[in-house]
Amino acid sequence: MSMDPRPLQTHGLSSRVYVPILMEIFQEKYTEGDEVVEFTLDDIRAAAIRLGISVRNPADLAYRMRSRTELPEVIRSEGFYILSAVGRGKYRLGKAESAIITLPSTEPRQVPDLTPLPVRRLLPERLAQFDEQALLTVVDYCKILDDFTGLRNFRLRSHVRKSVPKIGQAELDEVCVAISEDGDEFPTIVPIEAKAVADAVNRVQICAMVSFCEVYFPGHAVRPLAIKVDHDSLVHVLEFNATENAADLTILRSATYDIRTSDVQSALIRETTQRLL
Repeated sequence: MSMDPRPLQTHGLSSRVYVPILMEIFQEKYTEGDEVVEFTLDDIRAAAIRLGISVRNPADLAYRMRSRTELPEVIRSEGFYILSAVGRGKYRLGKAESAIITLPSTEPRQVPDLTPLPVRRLLPERLAQFDEQALLTVVDYCKILDDFTGLRNFRLRSHVRKSVPKIGQAELDEVCVAISEDGDEFPTIVPIEAKAVADAVNRVQICAMVSFCEVYFPGHAVRPLAIKVDHDSLVHVLEFNATENAADLTILRSATYDIRTSDVQSALIRETTQRLL
């Protein structure tokens, strides 16, 4: 494994537009000792006007600040790491130990790259260059989910966006259904959040997947997963408890996979000048 000094994941850069607005709202709403700070779209619009900042889509503040951008240090210093939607146009800052899920350190398992050559040669040689959908494609062909869960997994939908009561829109990179090898056909729902090198595994997004499953697949067992590739092209798979409360989210189990491309695959990839990514 390389000694790459870069972190395995980051939470993006500070936003010059949204950070000042969120700070303005926090300073207006927060009282020492508060466990939550709630605000609305109207509060975002009002803060933007006071600061003289033009914002085309006020709702984008919550989306970006909860999943793409780190919350300001002043807010985090008070213990607030979680920004979540709690209804249409309603948002909440909540306390937790962190917003980003730290990747556990596990010994990588070497597995062969079983991706068909016509597909694999059109993708980058290094998995670290993959986006989320390319990562899911190779993980699917290599049967990583079957190995990790002990179940037979079948892809149901990719890149799902659905409205969920109380939280607004939930986004899932993939939804699989899984059944046991003994023939029990009642499926377990496996929602998946995939992350490329530059993106972090985020508590709020995992919990939003659970909320989605509670609404659209009631009565089914749910096993939420995150799949993250790092700078060394290692693939981390994490399973979480099925909670809708971000502060209560914990890792149940994890594994790291080293997907090994054969010499033949590598040669064909290098010969191919066209790339999907």
